[in-house]
Amino acid sequence: MNRAAANSKSTDEIYVTGDVVVGEEGDVQQGIYDLEITGGSGNITGTREAVRTLFINYIGSAPGSGLDYPSKIRLILFRGDVLKFSNISKIKFTAVPAKVQMSNELGIGEYIVGRDIKPGTYKLSSNANMNPELTSSGWSINILDTSTGKTIEQRYNPGNMDVAVKLEEGQIVSTKFDNTDRSMSSDEARLIFTELNQ
Repeated sequence: MNRAAANSKSTDEIYVTGDVVVGEEGDVQQGIYDLEITGGSGNITGTREAVRTLFINYIGSAPGSGLDYPSKIRLILFRGDVLKFSNISKIKFTAVPAKVQMSNELGIGEYIVGRDIKPGTYKLSSNANMNPELTSSGWSINILDTSTGKTIEQRYNPGNMDVAVKLEEGQIVSTKFDNTDRSMSSDEARLIFTELNQ
C-alpha cells in the first residue's frame, strides 16, 4: 500500500463534467488521496476495478455550503476505479505522503492498518457529540480483509456506545459519520481508537 501511496500525484482543481477515471490515461493516478470537494454538495459513488468489496459511497459538500457533510474524504484509489459525482461541480485530489505518522484518531474515509493506525484491539469513542435522540446516527465502520475479501461491519452511535474492534495488519478501515453536532464540522470529527489491554 505504501507503493500505491508513492504513485499518488496531486491534481489541480477539476471541473466535474462526467465520471472521473483512475489510471495513467485517466483523470487521477492510482494512490492515496484526500479528496476535496470545492464546489457543490452531493453524492460520491463509484465502481472498483479490483477491490470490489471496498465500496465508494459518501456524501460531501464544499466548505461554506452550510451543510454538515465533509469537504475532505480520504480515498484509496486503484487503477481502473471510476468515481461518479452527483451535484458536485468541482473537486481536487491531494496526494497523501508515502510515509505518515500513525494515529489513533481517524477522520472520514479509508485508512490502512499498519500504515495509518497500528494493529490492535480498540474501544471506540469520538470527539464529536452525538444526539442521544437520534440513536442510529453516528459512525459506521467497515473493516475489509483484502486477502480474504471478508468485511466486518460495526456502528458506534448513541444507541450503541460500548463498541470494540480488532484491527489486523493490511486491513482497510472505512469510516463514515452522520454528523448531528452543529458546533463541529464533519471535517474535524474523529473516530478515536483506545487500545484495550487484553
